[in-house]
Amino acid sequence: MTAAAHSEHPLSSDFRKARRPVLLTLGVMYAAYYTGRFNFLSVANKTLTAEFGWRADEWGLIINATLWAYAAGQIINGIRVDRAGGRRMMLIGAIGIVAVNVLLGFGMFVRTLSYFVGMGVLLGFFQAHGAPSLVKICTNWMRMNERGTFTGIFGAITQCGRWAILLGGGWLVANAPWQWLFWAPAILIAVTAMVFFFVVKNNPEDVGLPPAETGDVGHGIEDTTPLRVSEIVRKVAANRIIWMLAAAYFCTGVIRWGVDSWYIRYLQETYNMRTDSFTYIVSAFFIPVSAVAGSFLAGLSSDRLFGARRGPAAALMYFMSFVMLLLFLYFPGPVLSVVFLIILQMFINGPHSLLGGAAAMDFGGRKAAGFATGLIDACQYLGGGLFAGSIIGAIMQSYGTVPGTTNITPEGWQAWIIVLMGFTLLGGALMSFLWNAKPGK
Repeated sequence: MTAAAHSEHPLSSDFRKARRPVLLTLGVMYAAYYTGRFNFLSVANKTLTAEFGWRADEWGLIINATLWAYAAGQIINGIRVDRAGGRRMMLIGAIGIVAVNVLLGFGMFVRTLSYFVGMGVLLGFFQAHGAPSLVKICTNWMRMNERGTFTGIFGAITQCGRWAILLGGGWLVANAPWQWLFWAPAILIAVTAMVFFFVVKNNPEDVGLPPAETGDVGHGIEDTTPLRVSEIVRKVAANRIIWMLAAAYFCTGVIRWGVDSWYIRYLQETYNMRTDSFTYIVSAFFIPVSAVAGSFLAGLSSDRLFGARRGPAAALMYFMSFVMLLLFLYFPGPVLSVVFLIILQMFINGPHSLLGGAAAMDFGGRKAAGFATGLIDACQYLGGGLFAGSIIGAIMQSYGTVPGTTNITPEGWQAWIIVLMGFTLLGGALMSFLWNAKPGK
């Protein structure tokens, strides 16, 4: 069945009216998830390493634990989502994230690296309930030729969570006890989950509406009976394109988390930038805005310019990430570094939202979108956990620290950038091989 056939009948006004609050609340819930993730993996880096005297490679263990647990959780929860539905799984994840963030704040009484590594494992697992659940619900409520564009819209909504924690978390780090960097997001997520419980439904059929499409990849869309686990695994694992997407997403994980886990500390150590300074506030405000623009650019161009092909948009954005990192390396400075970081986020987030969202929906289909998303997204976090954590941390630490501090040397920061540049080229090459790939081709 072609994409055109999927959309031959216009959606009714009742369908659109019912879908709007579901998708909006779903997006806000996932944005709240972000506040309980980026607070730990990005904003807290310099604060906690200075508080407890940890080296860069020790902090890398926390990144490893969190991202690898997320990767394992994506595989496990991807299958669970296809069986249990996205609504239930999203709520379970939210409850877990709230609990872990509360416990992270109480780490002030424990003060051991192993405690925070353990909390990272739990946080990663519960965060892994989010993406498969979101994609599963979106697949049920969207047509294929809408998914790239809606990926951009959801990218905009979810980046609001990142925007909130970069700005609000930065202010908390500079002006309040560091424990509130974890307790404030816990409160926000708990309130959002209550609204989610009453508003979001798994399928249009749950509210007496017909399905969004009249056909789906490999299965009749009218049949909402979940596949058996073996059928879900076989459907996804036999798809060569999904494995190629997963490999490219491994590169995205290295790039995305390699930047996000370390750039705030880079600005703090290299330019003595406070997290309540004007320059930091500018970066915290515009980095999510740029990421939103990247989601829209990738989604709209893949839908309208490339005919629902995800490969061209993703490949071009990987190569532009290389260009921005090259400029970041050779033209340092507090203002220019922030400018390059802002623009870089556009080209990082485009492939991130496109491959983990629209492409997973396309090639997983309604019956297996959860597991397809889980598998693809797991590879992102395997890459991020491996390279963005202990490997990059160890590489930077190998150049030593500034005497009398835990600060990384300038040579260590240069090595950080060079590692990331290599993965932008690899990701671009992989997506170039999928330039013409579409479901059914």
